[in-house]
Amino acid sequence: MAEIDVDELREELLQCRRCGLCREAVYEAAGFDGICPVWRNTSGFETAFMRGKIMVALALLEGRLDKTAENGESLFQCTLCGNCTQICPAEFEPARTLEQVRTVLGDISNPVRDRLADGILKKDNPYDEEPSAKRRWIEELEFEVPKTGEVLYYAGCTSALRLPQVAIDAVRVLKGAGVNFAIMENEPCCGSVMLRTGRYEDAVENAREVAKRIASTGAKRVVVTCAGCYKTLKQDYAEMGIDMPEIVPMAEFAKELIAQGKINLSRDTEQLVVTYHDPCHLGREMGVFDSPREVVESVPGVTLVEMETNREKAMCCGAGGGLRSFDGDLAKKIAADRVRDAYAVGAKTIVTACPFCEHNLAAGAKIADENVEVVDIVNLLARSMKE
Repeated sequence: MAEIDVDELREELLQCRRCGLCREAVYEAAGFDGICPVWRNTSGFETAFMRGKIMVALALLEGRLDKTAENGESLFQCTLCGNCTQICPAEFEPARTLEQVRTVLGDISNPVRDRLADGILKKDNPYDEEPSAKRRWIEELEFEVPKTGEVLYYAGCTSALRLPQVAIDAVRVLKGAGVNFAIMENEPCCGSVMLRTGRYEDAVENAREVAKRIASTGAKRVVVTCAGCYKTLKQDYAEMGIDMPEIVPMAEFAKELIAQGKINLSRDTEQLVVTYHDPCHLGREMGVFDSPREVVESVPGVTLVEMETNREKAMCCGAGGGLRSFDGDLAKKIAADRVRDAYAVGAKTIVTACPFCEHNLAAGAKIADENVEVVDIVNLLARSMKE
């Protein structure tokens, strides 16, 4: 994202035709059955979906609304999933534009946004935990991992601090495949949530530091298990003009290893019916759809079934865009809807390729009260690898 021209941003917002397709369009042939997960899980006011948010943004930018925290609240009640962009007949990208609006209107008070950013800048994570906490999962490994090397595993904050088994299993898969890899001594946060919530200048400063630290490891390929980290390190950093090594999502790296015969999989248990949830940042944003499915289907005994909305039209897990922090209850309601989608097609396990999705979907499963397990793709691989 280059420097934002406010007049150009306003012109972009004025492209909205007020048609309302971003709310609840149902186009069966295109795979659409409802668009906005926020609108579906709130009282349904105009400001719950993108058309209303654009009207609020214009009013704030033009001075017709005072720049108060209350008036800006609806701008953050959005996952930025981009589903509306898939069907918008206007020539602009609503979700990306809303992300820019959050930056331009950064002078509006928002304690949650600032807490997330301050945690990243001061402690290298948005969870406001001490930096040393991000290395606790490494202490559980029964082997030493180098701190420099041509292949770097970048765990990300959510894996390291909330779902350490994802990081542990990712390392198990890499080691089991004979990959010589490294882990950073002090892994910084990629800064994704700062970008999504409007702290752009701070995100750029953070990105430069991240790039510097990664370069110090000598990495030529950086393997990531988080969809948000992948988009940020690969796409957002490039837009900032920051050079990075090759950034590879774990699903694609695992596909390479399987094709090379370096990962041997087996399964001694009964048939497992799973569905794959497309993370918004990995799927819609970065176009990675096939490799995760191919990895899942390579596991013996696993049958993959698709949810009604999938790939480009997949409904969001509810966690993105800062929504899990701004309105956790709403985020979990959205996740419960996605769990019900999985249950409806007979899946007993939801596999995803993003720990943040896994974290929120697991919370949604408790609300939905369905007997559905949520795992990361590396968890599935680690369980199935031959020792």
